[in-house]
Amino acid sequence: MTKDRTTGLASLAIGSIYCLSTFRVPIFEAGDDVGPRAFPFLVASVVLVCGILLLIRDFRTAHRKPFSWGFAEDRRVWMWILLTIAGGIVYGLVLDWLGYLIATFLFMAFVTFFINGGKHLENLIIAASFAVVSFVVFAVILKLSLPRGLLSVILSF
Repeated sequence: MTKDRTTGLASLAIGSIYCLSTFRVPIFEAGDDVGPRAFPFLVASVVLVCGILLLIRDFRTAHRKPFSWGFAEDRRVWMWILLTIAGGIVYGLVLDWLGYLIATFLFMAFVTFFINGGKHLENLIIAASFAVVSFVVFAVILKLSLPRGLLSVILSF
């Protein structure tokens, strides 16, 4: 298996599941003409087309290099990926309890520690800025409901 073939097959599987899941989205009579299925269907279509193109490219290539996931060579990168996934799962689990601001700050601080290394003050500034700016954009300006969590007394709007 080559990298293109592996990625193409994975794209076809994920795109197919996503496309089939799109048809389970309920349609409401009120609202715009496009409906809630349009964007997910567009995303699924793009993933499917990319998967097909990767498979076509793989079959047309004469000299194929065998694919290696690179676990041994890139052990540090794979550890970062696994830690980021674990952090994302923990973030999702504590989001309602801690609230968007606190949970996002902690998650961003955790992730920037891997990306930016030992620049602790810079990482904290990036994490705080991202949490506050995204909260203001989505909760205040766009008036979307984000979990307030522990700060629900302070963030009463």
